[in-house]
Amino acid sequence: MKTKQFDNILQDHKDRVYSYSLYLLKNREDAEDVTQEVFVRFWENQEKVNRKKVLSWLLTVTHHRCIDLLRQKRASVSRQRMTCLMEVDHLAANTDCCWNPEKHLEDSETREKLINAMDKLPDKTRSILLLHYYQGFKYEDISKMLDSKVSTVKVAVHRGKRILKDALTQSFPERTVI
Repeated sequence: MKTKQFDNILQDHKDRVYSYSLYLLKNREDAEDVTQEVFVRFWENQEKVNRKKVLSWLLTVTHHRCIDLLRQKRASVSRQRMTCLMEVDHLAANTDCCWNPEKHLEDSETREKLINAMDKLPDKTRSILLLHYYQGFKYEDISKMLDSKVSTVKVAVHRGKRILKDALTQSFPERTVI
């Protein structure tokens, strides 16, 4: 692969690799390191990677490297909370001229409760939900990335959604949680 092609792949996918690792690690420096490591591995293994599945390969390597890093740090470092990514999404969704401070406060509270509920999910379930809903991957793609059965991925999504719904319903009994 030529350097130009590699640069194109890097530009096309670095943000997704970084945001996924940032969500899993909840630490910007670690996410940057993992992103760099993933692209170094891609450079070293580019001849083995199917060109049609580059993003899938990158996110699989990202997932495994993040899990390895979390295992290494689990004993000595408490996990930090990551809200900046959610804030960026929130700001992007609310850039209209009619900004409502009450709505912003309500959304912030909901987002905080959702992050807390996500943090309590098992690592694999949380990763599957992120890959499916946040990154937009299909069940089949996730099953290949995580070397699991499609039915296992579907069950994890179903159970994860149920756990999140229960947690949000308890936090906001006055609201209808879909």
